[in-house]
Amino acid sequence: MMWFLLLFLHIAHIELVISQAEDRLILKNKGGYPCEGYLEVYHNNIWGYVGDTLWSKNTEKVVCKSTHCGEPVDSSVTDILKPSEDRPIWLNELKCEGDESALWECKHPGWKSSYYSKLTVKKITCSSNITLSLDGPKCAGAVQYSIDGKSGYFCKDRLEKKEADLLCKNLGCGEFKEILPLKWIDSERYRSSSKMKLDCSAFKNADPDNLWQCVNGKQDNSASCKPVSIICEGFMRLQLKGNQSNVCSGQLEKEENNNWVPVQQDNFDFDVCQQMHCGNSLSPNNSTNKNLNVTCTDEVKVVLKHSGKDSKCYGTVNIEVNGSVKPVCASNWTKSEAELVCKELGCGKLIYTKVERQNSGGIMDHVSCKGNESSLWHCEAQHGDNIQCSKQPYVVCSDSVEVKLADGPGRCAGRLEIKHEGQWRKVPANRWTEAQSAAVCKQLQCGEKGKTEKFSQGSDSFLSITCPTNKKISNISECLTENSNNQRPDREVEAVGITCEGHKVVSLSGTCSGHVWIEHGREIYWLSGSNETWNQESADTVCQQMHCGNAASFSFRSRADMINKVWKDSFSCSSRKKSLFECNRNTTLPPDHQTSTAYVKCSGNIEMRLTNSCWGKVRIRVEGKEGDMCADTWTEDKSVKLCKKLNCGTPIKAHNSPRDGDIIIKSLHPTSRTTDLTQSIVVKNQDNDTSCNQKPAYVVCSGSVKPRFSIPSYKCFGNIEVEYEGKWIPVCEDALKDTNNRNTICQELKCGDAVETRPYFGPAADKLAISNINCTANANSPLSACSSITASTAACKHSGLRCSEWRTMVPDKKACSGTVLVHWRQGPSAVSRENFNETEKEKLCQDMDCGGHQSTNKSHPQTIEIDSFWNKSFSCGKNPGSIWECENKTTPSRKEPVFIECQKEPSVSLSQGCSGEVTIDGVPVCASNWDLSYAHKVCQEKLCGNAVFIKPKAPSKGSGNIYHVSCEKYHSIIGQCRRTKGKCDTNVVFITCSESVKFRTTEKHGGVLEVNYRDKWERLCPFNPSPVLVRKLCEVIKTENHSISKEDKQVNLETTLEFTDVTMDIKRAVKQRSCGNASPAEILYSPPSPTSPTSPPPSTSIAPIIVGVGFLLVVIILISVLIRFCVKRARKSKVSSRMLPGKEVEFERGEYENVIDKDNEMEDISRGRVRSEADLISEKDGQSVSSLPYEDIEADEARPLTFSGTTAPAARDINVHEDGVTYEEEDSQESYDDIGMIIETAQTTAEVHNSSQTTDDLNTAAPGLVERDEDYLEPDVDG
Repeated sequence: MMWFLLLFLHIAHIELVISQAEDRLILKNKGGYPCEGYLEVYHNNIWGYVGDTLWSKNTEKVVCKSTHCGEPVDSSVTDILKPSEDRPIWLNELKCEGDESALWECKHPGWKSSYYSKLTVKKITCSSNITLSLDGPKCAGAVQYSIDGKSGYFCKDRLEKKEADLLCKNLGCGEFKEILPLKWIDSERYRSSSKMKLDCSAFKNADPDNLWQCVNGKQDNSASCKPVSIICEGFMRLQLKGNQSNVCSGQLEKEENNNWVPVQQDNFDFDVCQQMHCGNSLSPNNSTNKNLNVTCTDEVKVVLKHSGKDSKCYGTVNIEVNGSVKPVCASNWTKSEAELVCKELGCGKLIYTKVERQNSGGIMDHVSCKGNESSLWHCEAQHGDNIQCSKQPYVVCSDSVEVKLADGPGRCAGRLEIKHEGQWRKVPANRWTEAQSAAVCKQLQCGEKGKTEKFSQGSDSFLSITCPTNKKISNISECLTENSNNQRPDREVEAVGITCEGHKVVSLSGTCSGHVWIEHGREIYWLSGSNETWNQESADTVCQQMHCGNAASFSFRSRADMINKVWKDSFSCSSRKKSLFECNRNTTLPPDHQTSTAYVKCSGNIEMRLTNSCWGKVRIRVEGKEGDMCADTWTEDKSVKLCKKLNCGTPIKAHNSPRDGDIIIKSLHPTSRTTDLTQSIVVKNQDNDTSCNQKPAYVVCSGSVKPRFSIPSYKCFGNIEVEYEGKWIPVCEDALKDTNNRNTICQELKCGDAVETRPYFGPAADKLAISNINCTANANSPLSACSSITASTAACKHSGLRCSEWRTMVPDKKACSGTVLVHWRQGPSAVSRENFNETEKEKLCQDMDCGGHQSTNKSHPQTIEIDSFWNKSFSCGKNPGSIWECENKTTPSRKEPVFIECQKEPSVSLSQGCSGEVTIDGVPVCASNWDLSYAHKVCQEKLCGNAVFIKPKAPSKGSGNIYHVSCEKYHSIIGQCRRTKGKCDTNVVFITCSESVKFRTTEKHGGVLEVNYRDKWERLCPFNPSPVLVRKLCEVIKTENHSISKEDKQVNLETTLEFTDVTMDIKRAVKQRSCGNASPAEILYSPPSPTSPTSPPPSTSIAPIIVGVGFLLVVIILISVLIRFCVKRARKSKVSSRMLPGKEVEFERGEYENVIDKDNEMEDISRGRVRSEADLISEKDGQSVSSLPYEDIEADEARPLTFSGTTAPAARDINVHEDGVTYEEEDSQESYDDIGMIIETAQTTAEVHNSSQTTDDLNTAAPGLVERDEDYLEPDVDG
């Protein structure tokens, strides 16, 4: 309960404190002056008086000090009657020292504690001179105070209406109207001035007489101290309406009800020019028609600037005051202000406004316009000399936008260009509409509509156009936006061109001469030949307009078909006019206007050609100067006309695009009646216009196309090439499929009819090739007359051709010497030596790439007998292209063949004797056109048999400049074949001749057959060998070393032997042919018996010997089994715990291997097949050591197994297989009739081990044996 009571008392105390206002002393008088009057004290929310009992000079000091009014004025204290008897006397009997800050700090009996009966109170005057004002125009601005000449500003968070009313009343401005926005206040001036806070809270029950009575007398420079700014009813907005060149001069207007009305009387008590920030007024003010005109001292105007330079109707917004330009700041800038700028400057409508960065002192900021002001300068705004600007407004008005049709044949046709922000820009053609073309034509007064057409592209950048879709545009400026300049450059975008319906041109019926006509739309009208209008000046104007010089002569013609269509207008020209349409138009037609038409012959001429006769850059000569034509407006139709004019056929597709040109003509514009391009309207290129310098017009006519065979010495056959744009390019195989196409080429080359297409020969040509030809069956038409001659870079298979009149010269035996033969469709014919002299021989040697002719005095015998002679003779003139250009129709009478011997003879070689890389004169040969017949020629020439294998391999010296070879049937050696050097896209030729083939077997006398013909040993596919084949293989194999590897690493077999009974050389039977993973071929053979060198071998049959050997083998096996049985019993009786090691001991388990099946053995014998020693050895490898025959059983029990020849190792050769098996390589002359030798070899093989013991160790006792359940040798003991 106690805590609740304390809380209640605390809250009550707080409410009491809050409810009591601050004590306040004021000096009150009827005039409201704050530093003169009687004393009133505000205490406990009640106004009361101060008694004068004990009044003193110190009391006066405290009164003036506490009211912030300075010092008391001497002899200024008087007595006045109390205004009211109802108010209390709050203070009396005051004893002041003079230094108190408030009157109630003086000693006194207490509040309302002293009885006071006087009817009067004291009135005092203090020394301070207090004035209040507004820093803006009259009756508006921030509230300022001035005390004894020192000024400052009042500040308060929020000014109450009664306080604002009091201020306006004090200033004689009526009542309060509205709060002036802080943004219009000179913030810099406010920040640098003194500030005093207002507090009128003491006047709750009464109003102060003056705002000065609300101050606390303390300076407040904190950021929270906001200025007090108001607009009173007495404020009048003024503006001057007149010339835009000076907005501070003109008719004075004031705002009434949001409208501007003229001011008719000069009854202002303030300087109107100062209020309008126009300086001071010049007197007297002039009145006209009762309206007041004012001219101020300052000259002010709004100016626009772009990149720091004056601009018209676009740019940043600035104010020029007396010649000094300062920016307008863009704080709170809106479309309304921008529209007013365009309106003020007479620049039409606002297109858009934007804001740019700025960092300099401005003159206006926070501009707020209603839109009906006469100038931006007269809008409400913050004005100052150095307002800090971070942004500046930028406006674009509609009158800044200009439109023209450039580089066209007239004012109403050409490339659309729009002048935007001072720069001419072209417009992209994509998304351009007919409605937009119509708007442009209307704007240019060129009719109601227009159509798009291609004109020169120009060098200007593109301008983005975005037209509104919800309304019909009347001006193209409506399509511009703030982002219009942000059009990304795109080389593929075409500039839009327009031809309006109002377009008209002047032309002549001939090149620089003829009847004068005017084309308007699609109609042709003739110019009147009236004597009044058709004169020298008019004729000169027409010739100059056509770029044909001046008129050499002029006349008129009367033709009925022309008189009916005479142009409606009549012109009077002077010599200075460049166009007939610039001449004055006669309002009254002369009487003879339609009786004749104009005719003129000009002094100049226009000529056109191509730089390379029928292909190249378009060259045009105009007014005595020749140059190139711009490609921007060049069309296919113009190419057709030019090719026809030059008698060059029809245009075909060009693949080159020249990048340099001397452009003098920007465009040609034929009329509907133009048949010759020289009659076109010419648009010349300006000297400073370089937009077309890298785009000259370029035309290729079909008349420039010519065929040829690539190697002139091979007449009428070989690779076909076509001259295309000055380059010889190949022909695709598809283009030669049609018979007419092939015949046309052969017939143009005087080679008869086409016989066949040929594979392309030589290095790969450039990608460009003739991909399509369309010829008709006309024997007299050249290739250039064919339609659809097309070149393409698409990949295709190139082709050659053989015509019926094909022929070539080749020596009979060698490549560069011998009897000269002409090979042609009927076979070889010899060339007569009649008139075939040194010159002809020299040319033939050069054609055959054999150097020059080697002149010798020796006579050459005829190397070949031939009856057929070539029926034409040869006689070379100067620099013939080939020997065939020396051919003439004279039939030689001399039947003696020509023998030729040139300086060079090509050398063909193989890098490895009879195999390896093929080279000609040390240069590798490309494999792209190589086949087996070529390889046979090489092998035969090198005496290496036949070719058995061809394999392309990477060249050892790179693939750059190597030979490509193509042979015909009549070429006997590689050197005679066609060859040319070039890059090889494949590998080079490696071949294997039969003489380099090698065979071997995996065993000494048989086994798997292996062959080496591809730089590796490989196994062969299985085949059925005949005895003859086996014998031939044996003869080849016996000279080779044998393979000892038993691992079969070759999975797929890729080689076979293709032979017949007549095959004499088994090496030539090797063929590369896969048989998959079949079992490899094997052969088993018996080596021949040794024979005496003096007597032939006996003819005894081998069958009895084979039977005998087989019988002995059976006996040996039986003996071995018996010995094993005896050994077993003997060992058991002596050492029952000892046994042989490991798995080799098998007789304990009673497992006996089947050494050989008797039936199979006899079958092999009956077939004549003797098993080789290697077979026997490999068979014994897997047997137990106990199956071997032993001579000394006891000795074998006590020492490791060995062979009897240990003491004499040199007596025989021992070869060791990779798997550790050792075999003896017998002498090739050793007798195989000795059966015992076979047995001994088997024993020796069985006894091979890895022991390193010497012969002294043979008598050493073997380590002890360990007894187990079954006898075995201890693993650590050599056994």
